[in-house]
Amino acid sequence: MKSFKFFKPALATTLGIVLGCLLSVRPAQAGYTVTLQQIGPNVVATGSGPINLTGLTFFQSGSLDPQVSPYSMLLPLHGIIGISTGPTSSNVDIYSSPTGPTSFGTRGPTAASSGSGDMVGIARIFWGSSLSVPTGYVSGTALSGMAIYTGKTFATLGVTPGTYVWTWGIGANQKFTLKILPAILPANGPPIVTTNPAAFIASFSATLKGSLNPDGLSTTFHFQYGTTTSYGLTTAPQTQTGDTSRPVSGNINSLAAHTTYHFRIVASNTAGTTFGSDETFTTLSPTGFPIVTAKPATNVATFAATLNGLLDPHGLTTSVYFQCGTTTNYGRTTAVQSQTGNTFRNIAANIVGLAGNTTYHFRIVATNSVGTRYGSDRTFTTQ
Repeated sequence: MKSFKFFKPALATTLGIVLGCLLSVRPAQAGYTVTLQQIGPNVVATGSGPINLTGLTFFQSGSLDPQVSPYSMLLPLHGIIGISTGPTSSNVDIYSSPTGPTSFGTRGPTAASSGSGDMVGIARIFWGSSLSVPTGYVSGTALSGMAIYTGKTFATLGVTPGTYVWTWGIGANQKFTLKILPAILPANGPPIVTTNPAAFIASFSATLKGSLNPDGLSTTFHFQYGTTTSYGLTTAPQTQTGDTSRPVSGNINSLAAHTTYHFRIVASNTAGTTFGSDETFTTLSPTGFPIVTAKPATNVATFAATLNGLLDPHGLTTSVYFQCGTTTNYGRTTAVQSQTGNTFRNIAANIVGLAGNTTYHFRIVATNSVGTRYGSDRTFTTQ
């Protein structure tokens, strides 16, 4: 019987040859890649990857700034075509001579507003093409850098979207790639909402509050409210646009006194409808103590100011005024005002004869037949 032991070395050799061939034709790695993209109001260049310096010739050391220069009519004398990412005034080693495109747009150069990371650049200048890397760079080490062009667009930079490649060999990481991609647009989707606690809760009225992000689409929102989670009543619809969260509100009236109400925010755009969580509030009794809140002083000058507050008379005739002074003992009062009703309203009083460059304390005071309520202490400083 014939033995196969004599064929084993030949088989191993054959497999080794085949494997070597397969490895020898594997695709080369990408090398250093710069992505140029419009992100919001700015154009941002981000670069990353290792570089194999094999096949390049050291030319000289120098200094380089982050910039983009897609085209030049001055070549071959003084023009520069290329792109660089990294910090301003970076020390670099310059190598020649990669080959690649002679332009990637219609104008240049433009200096970046800022840069960070490792300085890497590709350029075509009067004597040929060059690749710049950080001084002392070790071939094959990973690099990364960034450059930001504040307030710029592809049009103002003169770049043309596409992929541009410079090479200096067929091995791994012997390539510099520039990808000029379409703009990143804000993500559009269903609105994002949050139901927030109600405010200005009175006997028969309240203000419903929430936050809304239209998520890039024109969005209509309203509040649902009622004495159960079936709601049954809605506020008038309002429209918001944009891609940021903002506070929204809706006023409601004709409520029942001393009653618990449920409410939530609801928002809709072309991407869908979103419901906020359920919140509750309880209206006040028909009559009771006045409700007061101090607000910041305004029109603060050297010798005068306007004191401000918020008052709900709570269904009874109410007298309201401000106390003011350089300490929390106050000492001065404004003229008494009379208010009636069951809704919140702004109260203001001017005070004069103050001292310049002095800190004053003040608070709002309200009294009706049920009793007296004092607002919290606030301060202001004259000029």
